[in-house]
Amino acid sequence: MSKLRFSVQEYQLTGHYLQVELEVVAPENETVLSLPVWSPGSYMVRDYSRHIHKLEAFVSGKNGKVLEIDPIGLDSWKVVSGGESFRVRYVVYGFDYSVRSNYFTTEFCLLHPPALFLYPKDSEISEITLEISNSLPFEFCHSGLSGKGKKRSAASLDEWMDSPILLSGRSSIPFVSGGCEHEIVLEGELSKSVQKNLIRDLQKITEEQIRSLGGAPNSRYLFVLILSEGAYGGLEHLNSSVNMYDPLKALSKDGYLKLLELLSHEYFHLWNVKRIRPIALGPFDYQKPNLTRELWIAEGITSFYDAYFLVKTKHLNAENYLAKVMEDLQSLEKSEGESWMSLEDSSYTAWIKFYNRPNDPNAGNTGISYYVKGGILALAMDLFLLSETSGKKSLLDVMREVYQFFHRGKKRGFTKSEFFEAAKRSTGVDLKLEFGTYLDKPVVIPIERYFHKIGVIRVDSNPGVELGFGTREERGNLVISKIDWKILDPSVDLSQGDEWISLNGNRIHSGNRKDLLKAFKAGDKIELLIARKGKILKRKMKLSKRFQTSQFKFEEHPSEEQKKLRDQFFGRS
Repeated sequence: MSKLRFSVQEYQLTGHYLQVELEVVAPENETVLSLPVWSPGSYMVRDYSRHIHKLEAFVSGKNGKVLEIDPIGLDSWKVVSGGESFRVRYVVYGFDYSVRSNYFTTEFCLLHPPALFLYPKDSEISEITLEISNSLPFEFCHSGLSGKGKKRSAASLDEWMDSPILLSGRSSIPFVSGGCEHEIVLEGELSKSVQKNLIRDLQKITEEQIRSLGGAPNSRYLFVLILSEGAYGGLEHLNSSVNMYDPLKALSKDGYLKLLELLSHEYFHLWNVKRIRPIALGPFDYQKPNLTRELWIAEGITSFYDAYFLVKTKHLNAENYLAKVMEDLQSLEKSEGESWMSLEDSSYTAWIKFYNRPNDPNAGNTGISYYVKGGILALAMDLFLLSETSGKKSLLDVMREVYQFFHRGKKRGFTKSEFFEAAKRSTGVDLKLEFGTYLDKPVVIPIERYFHKIGVIRVDSNPGVELGFGTREERGNLVISKIDWKILDPSVDLSQGDEWISLNGNRIHSGNRKDLLKAFKAGDKIELLIARKGKILKRKMKLSKRFQTSQFKFEEHPSEEQKKLRDQFFGRS
C-alpha cells in the first residue's frame, strides 16, 4: 500500500501559481498518476489538468535520479520507478474564482484538492499527509483535514479529495452546536453587527438541523465564507463547506436571509449527500462521470430543507416562505422544459446539460433544474406525509431512516427502490405510488393540490402581457437573449441574437420598453422591427396573457384538519 506525502509551496503568487511536490512511498514497479476530472458535488467534467505545468519526477533522496514521466492521457501520467519511492514536482495555475477550483492570490489561497493533487490511480493508499511551506505568506491554514496548523493528514483518498484548504491571514470564529465544534472563517469584510448576528443565527440553524437528524455525524465542522462583490455559491464537503457571498447584499434583510439559506443548504448536505447518498455517489471514480438519476434526492430535498429550516428557527415567516415557493414555481412555469425533461433525466444528464446552461441559450426550453423541481417535489412529499399520517410523520422521518439504515447500518448508499422502501418502513406511506410519475415522466407537479391540505391556495391577479422572449442591453441596444417557446407562438421567427429596433414604429430601448408595453393588452397584435446578421426584418406577433402577481395565501376559512396541519407545518418543533 502506498503512502502519499504532499507539500505545497509558493511559486509565483502574483501570477497565481503554486508548486506541489508529491512523494509516493512504497509504489508499484510503475505508477499511473492522475488528476481528477470532476469534483464531488459539482457534476460536470472540468478538465482540471489543463492547469498543470512543469511536471518532473525523480527517485526519492538527495541525489535521486531523474525519472521519465510520460503522459498516457489528458489527465494521467506514468512513472516507472522500479518499486523505489519517488517524487513528482509540478506547478499549478489557480485563478478560478469559484467554490469548485483553485484560486491563488496574495490575499488568500483556496486549495481545491481535485484540481490540485495528483494521486496513484490504481494503488491502494494507506496514508496521505500534507505540509504547507512557510514560504507562503499566510498565518492560518483552515481545513477539515486532521491535524493542526500547516501539517494535515487524511486516512483515505475520498477524505483527502473532499477537504478543501484555505490559506489566509484571518483566524476563524468558533461556536458549538449540538456537541459539535464549529468554526467559520470570513475571508473578506463583513460588518461587526452582521458578523455577530451571523454567528448567533448560524448556531440556531445548525443546532436545529443536528436535533432534527438525530445528532451530529462528526465532532467538528468548518464554514469557509469568502466575501466579495457579486459573489454567490457554495459546495459541500465531508465536514466543511466553501461558500461565496456578496457582503453588501448581507446588509439588507432579504439578502441576509439568502445568505442564511445558502449556509443552511450546504450544512444540510452534511447528512444528505455526504452520508445519505444515492449509491453512485461514493466511493468515487474521479476520472469519469458518476451517473445517478437521484440528484433530485441529493439536491432537491436539500433545496427544500435549506429554507424550511429557516422557518423552523423562526428566521423566515410563513408569508415569506410561501413567496419563495412561488418564486421557484414560477421559474418552472415560465419554461417549456417540464414537458421535455423528467426529474430523473435532469439528474442523469446534469453533466452535459444542467451545468452547461450558461453556454446553452435554449436550456430553459428543454431542461429543468433538479434543485428547483426536486425542492417542489420534496415539499409535496412532506405535505402529503403530514396529511396521510394526521401530522405524525414527515419527510424528516424518511431522512432519519435512510441515514440510520444505509449510512450507519449498511455503510453504503441506496438505490431508488430502497429509498422508497425506507420511506414506507418509516412512515407507513407509499410515496412511490403517489409521486413516481413525477420522477420518470415530464409532467407538472400539482403543488396546489398538496398545499390545499394545509389550507393554502394560489391567487393570481393583476393581468398583463407577456412577450415570450427576454432581452439584454448591448451598447444601448436591446438584443434578444432568450426565447420562451412555451409563451411565444412558434410561427413567429425570432432568434437569440436578434436586435430589437422598434415596436409598432417606435424606437425601443431599455428606458422605454416597459412604458411602451403598457399600452397593450393580451391578444393585441404588434409589429417588431429587428436586425439579424446585417438585415432589417419585420415580425408580427400576438401578445400573451400573464398575471403580474401570483401568491400563495392562507384560506380564510380552513377546516379544523387543515388548520391543525398548517400549524404543524409552520410551527412544529
